[in-house]
Amino acid sequence: MDMVSYAFLDEELEKLSLMLENFVKNVGVDMCVLCDDGGRLITFAPKFDSLKPISHRTAVISAAVNGALEYLENFVDRGKALYVSGKSKSVYMLKSENSFILFVSFSNKIPVGSVKLFSERLMNEINPTLELARNRQSEKRVIKFEDIAL
Repeated sequence: MDMVSYAFLDEELEKLSLMLENFVKNVGVDMCVLCDDGGRLITFAPKFDSLKPISHRTAVISAAVNGALEYLENFVDRGKALYVSGKSKSVYMLKSENSFILFVSFSNKIPVGSVKLFSERLMNEINPTLELARNRQSEKRVIKFEDIAL
């Protein structure tokens, strides 16, 4: 079980979704997912119904990778980003100060420097909204794994 200690207003979720949509369109990445460090999907782009299950799984995997990285901080310096390059596609993960994770999947035809730069800019732009949600006093909800399992 996990405690959810944030709450987004509908207009904040719409704003975040629009910002991710613009990021995907302008940078040319394949997919962008915003989730919390517990693996709960907040929003994703592009907003195709076919990407929703993949986005949920990506959120869970991002949280697991984040947990592994936190453990590795016992051995290496603390980091807030992870880049993994594959044969034709790559992923970039960026953690916010408020324990939210931005996951970006992109073709290797896109320069990784552009993805890193614009991901950091996006995170800086959405951080105030994430901080508001994190600080918003709402009733605590308990989430069980069964509630998010696909």
